[in-house]
Amino acid sequence: MTPRGTGRTRPVTRADVLVRAASAHKYLEVAALVADAEDPAERHVAASLAALGAIAAADAICGARLGVCARGQDHGQAADLLSTVPSCDRLAADLRAVLRDTSNAHYGTTFLSSERVASILKHAGRLVDAVDSHLR
Repeated sequence: MTPRGTGRTRPVTRADVLVRAASAHKYLEVAALVADAEDPAERHVAASLAALGAIAAADAICGARLGVCARGQDHGQAADLLSTVPSCDRLAADLRAVLRDTSNAHYGTTFLSSERVASILKHAGRLVDAVDSHLR
């Protein structure tokens, strides 16, 4: 059953959750490698990877706790679904903060500022850091 107002979901297995969790960690790990680069293109890529990590983390948490994750192109639905997980309101807010810049990070024609990249990584980091505690 899809929680009200959270959009379409798909069921996930424990194996699916573990893949999404591992992906979340790796996206953020690779993003951190270039986040402080002088080249704005590299920082831009770091933001994009961090956004992918945040989305994967939300999928893993929702999968572990609800047995489903958001499905579709509207990642805002992933934040809505995450907000239905007990004690995850702050994480849902972190995902929304990341998503504000996701389109620009993925498809934009201007580079994100160093400050925006740092903010995206901070919010994504909180989501990724929370994943393992939700897998238990």
